[in-house]
Amino acid sequence: MRMIILFGLMRRSGAHEQRRQFGLSETEWRIMAQLGEFAPLSLNGLAESLLLDRGQLSRTMKGMVERGLVSRERKPGGPEIELDLTKQGREMHARMVLRAIERDRVLVEGIPEEELQTLRRVIDAMIARAEALMDEATPDVE
Repeated sequence: MRMIILFGLMRRSGAHEQRRQFGLSETEWRIMAQLGEFAPLSLNGLAESLLLDRGQLSRTMKGMVERGLVSRERKPGGPEIELDLTKQGREMHARMVLRAIERDRVLVEGIPEEELQTLRRVIDAMIARAEALMDEATPDVE
C-alpha cells in the first residue's frame, strides 16, 4: 500500500509538472514516455502497453501529430499504423528524462546510499515477481 501511495503522489505531481513545463496532458506524457523508450510502436501495441482504449489513444495521437511531436505512418504491406517521435518529440523527451532524473534526485536526497542500494535490490526483486504475475495473468494467444 505504501508503494501505491508513493506512486500516486509522484504521478499526480508529475502530471501537474508535465502540463506546466511541457504542455502535455497525463495521457500525452505517457505516450511520449513509451515512444521515447520503445518506438516505433503500432497503435495497437501502444494502446495495449498504456491500457488505453484505441479510440481514445487515436484522438490524443491526432493532436500530438498536429503539434509536431509524433509521426504516424502506415506500415508497409498492411493496415497497421506505426508511431514514432519526431525530431521535436525526441528533443522534448530528452528534456522530460532530464527532469525525471532531477525529480528522482530530490526524492532520495538525504537517504543514505546503503539504504538506497537495499531499496533498489528489493524493488528489483518485486519487479521480477510482478512480471511473473503479469505473465500468469496474460492470456495465451493462439
